[in-house]
Amino acid sequence: MVFRVTRIDLPSGDWTSEKSPLNHPVHAKRASDKKGAANLQPCADLPCFVAGPENRLSVPILQKLLDGYAPDLTGPFVLTGPSGTGKSFLARGIVRRWSELLDNGKTGVGTVGYFTATDFSREVLAARNDNNLNDFRQQLLNLKLLVFENLHLLSNSAYIQRALRDTLDLLSEKGSITVITAQQSPALQTNLELGLRDRLRSGLTIRLRLPGPEAREELLGIAAKARGLSMDTASKRALAQKVVGPAPQLLRALALHEMATNSQGTANTQKSATDSTLEATAEATARIPIQPDFKTILALVARFFSLTQSALRSPARRKSLVYARCIVIYLARSLTQMSFAQIGQRLGKRDHTTIMNALKKTEQLLANDTQTQRILEKLHRILTSC
Repeated sequence: MVFRVTRIDLPSGDWTSEKSPLNHPVHAKRASDKKGAANLQPCADLPCFVAGPENRLSVPILQKLLDGYAPDLTGPFVLTGPSGTGKSFLARGIVRRWSELLDNGKTGVGTVGYFTATDFSREVLAARNDNNLNDFRQQLLNLKLLVFENLHLLSNSAYIQRALRDTLDLLSEKGSITVITAQQSPALQTNLELGLRDRLRSGLTIRLRLPGPEAREELLGIAAKARGLSMDTASKRALAQKVVGPAPQLLRALALHEMATNSQGTANTQKSATDSTLEATAEATARIPIQPDFKTILALVARFFSLTQSALRSPARRKSLVYARCIVIYLARSLTQMSFAQIGQRLGKRDHTTIMNALKKTEQLLANDTQTQRILEKLHRILTSC
């Protein structure tokens, strides 16, 4: 039997890292300093992980982990692969599934924990500084599942790495499950403390690969259906062949394709797209970086509103230009680390107070104006794929 694609359904829900049971005062304080909670929802366009032939060997173990009850499993389980292969997507789906099954947080005892490598380092050091290490360790000991993301970003501090090693030992002894994400196999991460590396190597490494053509076509079909788009098989197959890359890149391609076909008239949405449209979509997708920068945002907004980038940077005050600039400012503040002054400098050397006022105006529009909501949602999808 030829393996084509398998869908691994992921639970929906609003579980966030701020709902982690490990929310002692330090964790809560850090949460209040963020712009928003780190949302662990799946991308709205993708309710499932799609495994093509390239990832067929990973399906059985991933399905077991997502079933939420795995008495025959021993870990730790390390999901590895390049950016965009679905490591975090799966890990967060596992968190949500186990949280649902274990009634996490409602019983008063946290049984599912989630950390990024950076968060873990901060928590350990904060607990040590506050003389709360015993409490912190006890909270870890209560866990039935620990998901630990971005091992490759773990601090080189021997103290931090020993703390993680000891945590893995404690959880292993009580039969708990640990799921870790990393860009490469622990055996190749020579910066890891030897004991920690040995613990990780003793578990199971699940290598995820970028989606092949069959998986890409399936992903496009799922996302198109979620967005209410009509896209025939020939168009999906052609776009899947032209856009080679991770799922986020495919979703960007779909959003750009939607924008291109809409600009040509509604009649085109019901028939196969032309080769030129698909080619242009693939080329535009390739130019968008995984982490959008100001240049990308400005170019996309200019294209969306049929304006030039020079016009957006100019002193002109036409209503259409002012509105488009507000969209640029909102996206730049949402998706980059740029300050008001930096945005103003890149947007025609405008004063930072002008940028602040424009952002405030856009936020007010978002509360009531459905057109602004739709525009920002569409552009955000193109830039972030979610």
